[in-house]
Amino acid sequence: AHYDHLGFGENGSSLDANPKGKIHNGADDNASGVAGVLELARYFSQNKVKEKSNFLFICFSGEELGLYGSKYFTEHPTVDLNKVSYMINMDMIGRLPENKTISVSGTGTSPVWEPLLKNISTSLTIKTDSSGVGPSDHASFYLKNIPALHFFTGSHSDYHKPSDDTEKINYAGEKEVLDLIIAVIEKLENAPKLTFLTTKQKTMSARTSFKVTLGVMPSYTSDQPGLLVDGVTDGRPAQQAGIQTGDVIIQIGDLEIKDINDYMGALGKFEKGQTVPVKVKRKEEILTLSVTF
Repeated sequence: AHYDHLGFGENGSSLDANPKGKIHNGADDNASGVAGVLELARYFSQNKVKEKSNFLFICFSGEELGLYGSKYFTEHPTVDLNKVSYMINMDMIGRLPENKTISVSGTGTSPVWEPLLKNISTSLTIKTDSSGVGPSDHASFYLKNIPALHFFTGSHSDYHKPSDDTEKINYAGEKEVLDLIIAVIEKLENAPKLTFLTTKQKTMSARTSFKVTLGVMPSYTSDQPGLLVDGVTDGRPAQQAGIQTGDVIIQIGDLEIKDINDYMGALGKFEKGQTVPVKVKRKEEILTLSVTF
């Protein structure tokens, strides 16, 4: 887990319309993950079991700037990385939604992950993504050929805003997520060192090649066609066009949007100042809104 956040949201890091002088506490991003590390350390130190494995509980800084802390650790490790069987990352695990869907990325980094997760008894709905590359610290370990899982309860409209604070944390939900992670670790106790697999890299590079932004927080846990909007940033093109939280974006210009990858690819096709029609599904109604980037 990473323990850094945005401070006062300076240098354009905040998504708040007027962030000046406002402390960004980052309760979900990522105090929730840090609390998860601390709770796992408490659990495994007090469970009266002497595991065969050694556990290293680490919190990294510099994640928001570009995975600086985890990159540094994997380049200057305090243990032999060849002996590391796997890494589990927790980034934003404090907002489990009502449908109890948890996103688990990196399941393609070892042949063990998918069958293991399917055989765990849990009340959570687990949505898996095979890719080992993603915008959090597990990517640093994947790039060192270490199987890695990333747990994430989803995006929301408070992301990178001062409103990401403790009163909005789903504490009971976080406990359920940690119970799932404990079950994963315990099921691997007698397993040999995990086999590493490379995964098909998704178009993460598109994140840095966007010419325009829409100003929405996409849902990473939705399984419906299109892009479910979990949050809309004030003053950005989506908000100015009338897009609302809960809308499902199904088309931008002439480009059909079936999932988040279609959405990310579409953003690279438009220029700043360009106006395009955007089709959204709002409940049972299809609306066409005019968006100016």
